[in-house]
Parts: sequence; C-alpha cells; structure tokens
Amino acid sequence: MSKKLTRIDIAIFNFCNKKLKCRLLDWIMPIFTHLAGFASVVGICLYFMLFIPSVPGTNILGAVFFAQFSAQSIKFICKRVHPHIKLPDVNIFSKLMQYDPSFPSAHTATITALAGVVTLLHPWAFPLLLPVCALVGLSRIYLGQHYPSDVLFGAIIGCISAELSCLIF
Repeated sequence: MSKKLTRIDIAIFNFCNKKLKCRLLDWIMPIFTHLAGFASVVGICLYFMLFIPSVPGTNILGAVFFAQFSAQSIKFICKRVHPHIKLPDVNIFSKLMQYDPSFPSAHTATITALAGVVTLLHPWAFPLLLPVCALVGLSRIYLGQHYPSDVLFGAIIGCISAELSCLIF
C-alpha cells in the first residue's frame, strides 16, 4: 500500500479507535463484533433455514463459506499485522486474535455476505441491513482489531460472495 494510503488508513483508524471512544460505544461495539462471529452467523443461518423459506439456506451458507474461505486465504497470503500490535496506544477490547493476520476483516466479510444474500432476494431489507454491516465494520476498527482498509476489503469480499452464491445456488 502506498505511504499516502497508509497514512489515511491510520488516520481513520485513530479517529475511530481513539476519538470516538466512549462508554456507550464500549458497550455497543462488542455486541456488533460478536454478531458477526462464527457462532452467531451459524445461528442466523439456521434461523433463516428453519423460519424464513424465502431466503434459501444454501445461498446464505454458500455465501458465508465463500466469504470465510476467501478472507482466511487472503489473510495468510498478506500477513498484515493487527493495528493493536503495530500502533502505539490503541484501545483494544481483546488480544485474542493477536497472531491472526489482520487483512481483510473476516467478520465484515461474513456479515456482508449474509446481508448481501438477504438483500439480493429481498431488496427492501437493504436499508435495515446496511447499518448492521457498517456497525460491524466500525466495531472491528473501534475495538482495535482492524484498519479501515481491512474492513473495506472484507465488505467487498462479502458482496462478491453473496453475488456468487446467488448465481451458483
């Protein structure tokens, strides 16, 4: 990444991670991060499969699988270090993923893939799901786990995964 883009990435990260810091967001942001975690996403997929037949479970599971596979593969090719390791004075929620590469955000890819499938099948849901995806992405930056570019590329992977899943399944 060019030096100018890196500076912009770090500036946006510092704003989200340090300037926005407050008690309310300290409480809300972990909820949105956990919403896009593996167990939650599997639970959401099962809910759709069992109770919302207009959104085929194979589409959602396909999109989530492709998003996770793509994000994890790219992580181990790029090997970008998490901002809470590289940058000074980062506000962090947890260092659990300290050794997992940062780029791209798999949480963002997963929730965007899931929301993308629902939106492709039910366009009216877009205004409801877009803020959820944005808050998951923001939570990853706020909690010190990802740079904004990690989140942006995670969202792109999620969108592509949703589109491919709906085309294939």
